[in-house]
Amino acid sequence: MDSISVHVGKKINFFRKQKNLSLEQLSQMIHKSKSTLSKYENGNISIDIATLCDLAMTLDVEINQLVNYRCRPPAQSKFSLNPFGTHNELYVYYYDGRKKSVVLSLLTLSFNDMRNVFESEFYMDIPSFDDHEKCQFYYVGEMNAFDLVTYISMVNQANSMERMNFCVLNQFHYNALKWGYMFGISYRPITPFALKFLLSETPMPPGRITPEALSFTNVELKTMKKLNMLLLDP
Repeated sequence: MDSISVHVGKKINFFRKQKNLSLEQLSQMIHKSKSTLSKYENGNISIDIATLCDLAMTLDVEINQLVNYRCRPPAQSKFSLNPFGTHNELYVYYYDGRKKSVVLSLLTLSFNDMRNVFESEFYMDIPSFDDHEKCQFYYVGEMNAFDLVTYISMVNQANSMERMNFCVLNQFHYNALKWGYMFGISYRPITPFALKFLLSETPMPPGRITPEALSFTNVELKTMKKLNMLLLDP
């Protein structure tokens, strides 16, 4: 099977499930048979441009979200735009006190040559990194990196009212682990929120990341009480 067709097929399958559509429902909406759509999703057959456009419009996504396949490694000059070097998959950990558990999330980056910017996808609250498409929330946006800090701004694809923003400190010396804050809006209760997260360039061994390691430190809590500001302790 063509790796590009497989990649596109997985994207179609993901966005179809995000819309809670069955194979039968989506096939009828794009005027294709159920078996043909199944072959598209499995990467068994290639998709013509017209059908790809129909799928993008039906699934309410941009066509580049279906075909964001990297045909070749990015040029060396593009690495300088990415504070994470050649890593295009980043593993996010945070502690949710409502669930009393560590939450896993996956952040992916891809360089858009036309726009000269890194685009981002955030699979928030996933059962495992191997099963990230079963995320509770899915955000799309872009990354802007500076010498001292990296910003990532994204929009929930199920509800454009919901925005997620990352602020990550860039260390002067290389470190595969980075701390940052994410902020947006919470459901329980519905209110603005900010939380601390750990971002890793590789998955951490099971049990390595504990709730205590992800919780606010005494220094951070003391500073917050004194200054009425939520500041990250580097």
